[in-house]
Amino acid sequence: MDVTAVDRSAVLGDTMLHRAAAVSKLVATGLILAAVVSVNDTLVALGLALSLTGAAAALRLPLRKMLPLALYPALFALVFAFAAAPGPVTGALLVLKAVTAALAVVMLMFSTPYPQVFAPLQRVTPEIVGDALLMTYRSLFILAEKYSDLLRIVRLRSGVSARQPVRAARATTRALGGLLLYSFDLSQREYDILRLRGYEGGLRVTPQPVREPGADFAAIAYGVLILGVVLAFTRFATGLAGYSWLVVVVGLIDLGCGLIIGRRSR
Repeated sequence: MDVTAVDRSAVLGDTMLHRAAAVSKLVATGLILAAVVSVNDTLVALGLALSLTGAAAALRLPLRKMLPLALYPALFALVFAFAAAPGPVTGALLVLKAVTAALAVVMLMFSTPYPQVFAPLQRVTPEIVGDALLMTYRSLFILAEKYSDLLRIVRLRSGVSARQPVRAARATTRALGGLLLYSFDLSQREYDILRLRGYEGGLRVTPQPVREPGADFAAIAYGVLILGVVLAFTRFATGLAGYSWLVVVVGLIDLGCGLIIGRRSR
């Protein structure tokens, strides 16, 4: 996972979703996650995944970097589906639910700086938890840069190339070991610095002001629409059972339109 790429997109991006308030995006993401939890039709789940991908493409979010992250949970869902699902249709539903939920969260992280995502949650979480998460976020970038430097040094000194997978694996293991020791030292130094500066808890983040109210409304409206479609198929499952393919068609249309809009907007 390239944490720097996620943060770069969240901070430097200027799409409509970036201009929405963090609270609105959190609400929209919660609505989509509620829809994913409630869906019990494989075709409806597929339609939701396609529609969400189309929305990301229309917003010009970096799909090439987002989709691999969203597909990671599919590996674990496949294992669970193989072990517990009674049939292939149910297994496909589990995988689609995992991917769709992950994609919704990835869209949130790629469009909102992490401190702003956590700022609304700081008001309801203990101070020590909020401060720990904020400091962890800062440390991730330091450790990512340190790991890159350590891996480069090990490879240069040992003469490892891509044609030597065994030696490359050993070099990577050495770099990870050095990074682990460095992380312990970094944690202790940050703790000592905070204590010397009189830290008593409460690293508060100021929420960003609303930049575009229309973007807030659009984000929440999209979440409500997704949840409404799922609830309709869940509540009226008997009457709408033969029409779930329409959700897939609409999802394909959303995906096609999103790709076209995204390319024209560049």
